Amino acid sequence: MSANGLRVLLVNCNTPMDNLIPAGVSLLSAVLKAEGSQVRCFDTTFYRPADFVTGDEARAMTLQVKRTSFSELGIHPKPGTAEDDFRALVAGWEPDLIGFSVIECTHRLALDLARAIADYRPEVPRIWGNVHATFAAERIVGAPELDMLCVGEGEVAIRELARALAHGRRPSGIPNLWIKNGGVERNALAPLVRLDDLPEQDWEIWERERFFKPMGGRIWVTGTFEMNRGCPYSCMYCVNYGLNRLYAEQGGYFREKSIPVLVREMLDKKKRYGLEFAYLVAESFLTTTRQRLEQFADLYPAVGLPFWVEARPESITREKVALLERCGCEGISIGVESGSHEFRRRFMNRNIPNDKMVRAMGILADSRLRVSANNVIGFPTETRDLIFETIELNRRFPRVNGVMCAIYNPYHGTRLREIAEAEGYISPDEVAGDYRKETIMRMPHLSPDEIKGLQRTFPLYVKLPKARWPEIRRAEAPTPEGDRIYAALAQEYTERHG
Repeated sequence: MSANGLRVLLVNCNTPMDNLIPAGVSLLSAVLKAEGSQVRCFDTTFYRPADFVTGDEARAMTLQVKRTSFSELGIHPKPGTAEDDFRALVAGWEPDLIGFSVIECTHRLALDLARAIADYRPEVPRIWGNVHATFAAERIVGAPELDMLCVGEGEVAIRELARALAHGRRPSGIPNLWIKNGGVERNALAPLVRLDDLPEQDWEIWERERFFKPMGGRIWVTGTFEMNRGCPYSCMYCVNYGLNRLYAEQGGYFREKSIPVLVREMLDKKKRYGLEFAYLVAESFLTTTRQRLEQFADLYPAVGLPFWVEARPESITREKVALLERCGCEGISIGVESGSHEFRRRFMNRNIPNDKMVRAMGILADSRLRVSANNVIGFPTETRDLIFETIELNRRFPRVNGVMCAIYNPYHGTRLREIAEAEGYISPDEVAGDYRKETIMRMPHLSPDEIKGLQRTFPLYVKLPKARWPEIRRAEAPTPEGDRIYAALAQEYTERHG
């Protein structure tokens, strides 16, 4: 260990060119620095394999968002490979602890990076954290590339681990950590942290290029702020289902940060980093008390940054929408998911009737907000007819600026993952992919190509007249003819709807 403190290398295993500052890694760095540790971050964001289609590109190609280009700002993929640069950083800086933040679709990337430093000081712990480590723990703990897993929240665990290593103690008995020591020491969960007790995020570990985020057809200097953590709901396709179950004895995973603490950090970060836009981490922004929303409306105008929120349709009222407009909200994404009330009730734990959803969209149509409808297709047992119920519901909405269509992926920790395994649509060891462009599901009644064909034509079915549906059906096919028809329809759609 250096005389200047423990050296901790955090590894942000991110999908290529997905540019948004992650609050989780930023908080871990702040916690570690408060303990006197030196912290550096190896970030994979700007390593782009040849011919890789990014999430933003996939959404633009399927008519969900407007095209943007980082290259216009001088932001380009890094030369070389992530593995080579990671190996060089580890060899040159010689960290005492290496922590990997891993989501499910970067599982293989994390393995590749860990293997690239397999010959580096074996006594230096390699720890994996984030939701994939939490919910796939039993399946990945045996991998030789890692020494520990953080199951659940990371702030308390990383602090206690750093203290143990700094004092030369063998890590043991640390809450939330699974530690390999011949067997596996599975420690109990720590109490959930109070969000107000956490330090402000440390953004000094990030390159300046990481602050640029596409939103609404332009690229903004964007900051990420944690307004709450978790979700009060437990939708069966969402990781919050697993988090609420994991922390059931503590009353669930959901907590809120106080508005004054949130606003204080936003004012500081806006001044220091020249922010133009705020991304507020809140799974359902409007699902809270009236008092809290009114306090936000009173204090947030001092921040003065446009922002985007996500909300459930049952939380929409004219009063709340007027409050959002007053605060400078740029837009809102509404979780539609499926157009079948019965399917939502049985397979999602969402029991809102379609008519109520249409009324909520009508309220938003009367506002100045940019509105997106978030849909998902390819759920376990879902049929083509059910997908068309979702299309028909979207056609009833009076004004939607962005018709979003994700592909369901069976992520660990969700109830639908369990159903997908039980139905034989995936094997237990399979790792889910990127919901914006791929599926690993193998359903006999709906193939991956059919799902991807419906995804790319989904906005066309929603926005164009039904008389065009036979033509759109032909554009679903991944064939030269289908691609030609799709290109023509996409051009027409873009000219008409932006």
